[in-house]
Parts: sequence; C-alpha cells; structure tokens
Amino acid sequence: MKGVMKTPASAETVIDVEATVFAEPWQARAFAIALTLSGGKGFSWDEFRTRLIAEIAQSDAVREPRDDADASPKYYECWLAALEKILLEKALLDGEKIEDRAAAIAASPPAPTKAQSRGPIRIA
Repeated sequence: MKGVMKTPASAETVIDVEATVFAEPWQARAFAIALTLSGGKGFSWDEFRTRLIAEIAQSDAVREPRDDADASPKYYECWLAALEKILLEKALLDGEKIEDRAAAIAASPPAPTKAQSRGPIRIA
C-alpha cells in the first residue's frame, strides 16, 4: 500500500507504507510526527526532507571510519534532530517546550502488554 501526501504546491510525495519498517516504537513515532506536521501549515514535507538530508550529511561528515557502525548517529536519530530543528526554525515550539514534551513522553512509557515482539514494526 502506498500513501500519497499532497504538498501545498500540488506535487505528490509517495510513501510506500508497507516498506516502512521501524526497529523501535520511538522511530515510528518520530516518522508519524514528522509526516503529520508536514501536512499542516507549519512546514512542508520538502522543507523537512531538506533538513533531514542536511542532518544525515552532517552525521556522515563527523563519523570517523571504523568497524563500530553503532558509534554513529542512527537514521531516525537524524529524523529527531531534523524535526527539532525545523520546529525551532519555524517557531512552532521553543527549545524548552521540546524538552518538556520529550520529558513527559519519557516519564510515561507505554503500558506493558502481553503482546510478543515479532521483529520490526511495519506500518500498514
């Protein structure tokens, strides 16, 4: 299943939601927040994508070549950094509000369930 998101310029961004897989629930949340907010009046998907590309490039530039792939920031950590920066740039939230909301989320993790993990989370 492919999701189609309309941007203000009437262009379409196609996101293959069946191919979108997350290793952790917070990654799915970061994706959903960026996607949802980019559909509003705050910023466009293209603006977010440009910021994300810059964050990934910065991450790649500071990473030293080594065998330990886990030493560099992960892809969805770049999503979070890009999201925070665009929220600040567009004055949608200030740094204190971002920190307050992150602390509130961290303080209230989802209730444990009896569901068994079957691997990465797939959006469908």
